[in-house]
Amino acid sequence: MGSAREFFTAGWPTRAAFYLGKVLPAWGGHAVAATVARLLIALRPDIYYFTYDNQRHVLGPQATPREIKRNVYRVFFNSGKAYYELFHNVGRGCTQAEKFRPPVRITEEGKRHIREALATGRGICFFAPHMSNFDMAGIALSQALPVPLQALSYADPPPGYELFNELRRKAGMLITPISTASLREAIRRLKEGGTVITGVERPLGEGDTPVEFFGDTAYLPTGYIRLPLRTNSLVITLASVFEEGEYRILVNPPWEPIRTGDREEEERINVARVLREIEGFIRLHPDQWLMFEPVWQPDIRLRWHMRPRRRRTPAS
Repeated sequence: MGSAREFFTAGWPTRAAFYLGKVLPAWGGHAVAATVARLLIALRPDIYYFTYDNQRHVLGPQATPREIKRNVYRVFFNSGKAYYELFHNVGRGCTQAEKFRPPVRITEEGKRHIREALATGRGICFFAPHMSNFDMAGIALSQALPVPLQALSYADPPPGYELFNELRRKAGMLITPISTASLREAIRRLKEGGTVITGVERPLGEGDTPVEFFGDTAYLPTGYIRLPLRTNSLVITLASVFEEGEYRILVNPPWEPIRTGDREEEERINVARVLREIEGFIRLHPDQWLMFEPVWQPDIRLRWHMRPRRRRTPAS
């Protein structure tokens, strides 16, 4: 892990941001988010290069370095803004999603898709990208469902991540870091017609699998697809986006995992469909995809950008 990521996942910086976010008004929180984003662009720590490479893949070969860099700034700003709004709402005791500011709502089309899936009486696996204010969106979704929503989160979370889990629990979410026990609980819940949600496009390192994502080979976890295959659950992909002054939860129609009789082929086919739908969400607002881990292996072009800059010396 690089030093910048270690800093941001440490306990005290997150706690400091939390207490600052609780007291600042919106204009102040957004100003701090913009300042931190500019600092990250200027200092170029490891997460700058990882984010740059992720955005380069999403925007495609037609994007210029200037356009990619502009999107990287927006990713950092949107991330800081989302953290501020989570801290300011839940940290100050506002735990009901209907009272969040900015508002968070599930689109009417999304509500229909969820009702359709719930009406079957089968379990539902919600798979989502880390977009926009996915924390506040997860809280809103959990409060809107008539059955408890189990969230499978980062395994063995460092202190910085644990604060977010505390806030999610405070708002009524059932947070279970991934472990053998939590996966068993998820399987039991789905077999009984319950609901489970997890993110699908954060690289974990150990156990990541080569998959096609945005037309190139990425390295991502794929074990999540075994949940619907093993429990005969439906799959729904969804994402949070910020549009017109509010957070909107976009929901795709539910679908049945494809069965072929070959377990490896079933996993490959269904993971590919999940990732295609996740791509669709990210393409809507690439600068709201808050991914700071290297999803693709950095190629030689990125390594060139990562070379230390040489200070020019005046000619003698």
